[in-house]
Amino acid sequence: MLQKTKFAVATLAIIFLLGCNATNQSAEDWKSITIGYYVFDFPGDFELITEKGIDSYVGKIKNDSMQFAFDFGMYANSLEKSPEEYLQKGSWREDLSLRFMEDGVTYNQNTLPKVKVLLIHPATLKDSLLGKGCDYVANCQHAATQFNHPIYLPNEIKQLNFLIDTVDHHYKKVVWTKAPIKGTASIYLKKLNSDNLNVQSLALSMYSSSLTTKQQEMALKIFKSVRVKNK
Repeated sequence: MLQKTKFAVATLAIIFLLGCNATNQSAEDWKSITIGYYVFDFPGDFELITEKGIDSYVGKIKNDSMQFAFDFGMYANSLEKSPEEYLQKGSWREDLSLRFMEDGVTYNQNTLPKVKVLLIHPATLKDSLLGKGCDYVANCQHAATQFNHPIYLPNEIKQLNFLIDTVDHHYKKVVWTKAPIKGTASIYLKKLNSDNLNVQSLALSMYSSSLTTKQQEMALKIFKSVRVKNK
C-alpha cells in the first residue's frame, strides 16, 4: 500500500497553476481544435497543420511563437513515468530478486526468487542516510525474510511536474518542467481500460518545447481546456 506523500503539497500548487489565467485574451479570441477524440481551446491565431503519418494521425498546432506537435494513434508516447508510476512499475523492482539469487544457478522470469513489496514510504532522514540519499524505502519480503530496499527516483523525474486525472472516462497525464528556462509541456490522453491493440487503444500525445514561463502557462491552460468530443 502506497502512503500519502510529499507530493500532496506539490499537487496543490499544480492545481492552482492550472487554474490560473495565463493570458489576457478574452474567451471570444479563442477557438476549438479537434484531434481524434479530443477538443482543445486555443488562442485564435493558432492553426492546425496535418502531416503524413505512417500508422497514426500526426501534425502540429502553431502560431508565430509557439508550436505543439501531436500524435494520435496506437503508439502515442505515454510520456515520462510520474513518481507514483515509477514506484509501482519502475526498474527498481527488477533489483529485488538479486540479493537472493545463488551462484551457479541459471534463472528465468519464472524461476527468479519471489519478492513481495509490502509497503513503500518516503525516506526519513535516517533512511536517507542509510540509503545514501534515497527518496523512498520499500519494505519487502522473500519467504520468511523481511528487508528494506532503498528507492532512488531518476533525475529526469525529479525535474518534472505531473498532474494525472481523468476526463469523461479518459486518462489524462500532463507533464511540464519545473525549471522555466526552455520549458516543456506535454499531455497524454487515452480511454480508460484500453490496453488492447484495437480501435479502443487509440491515444493522443501532444508536446511543446523551448517555452518561456508565460508560454508554459499558456500551454497548461490549453491542456486544461481539453474535453472529449461528442459522438
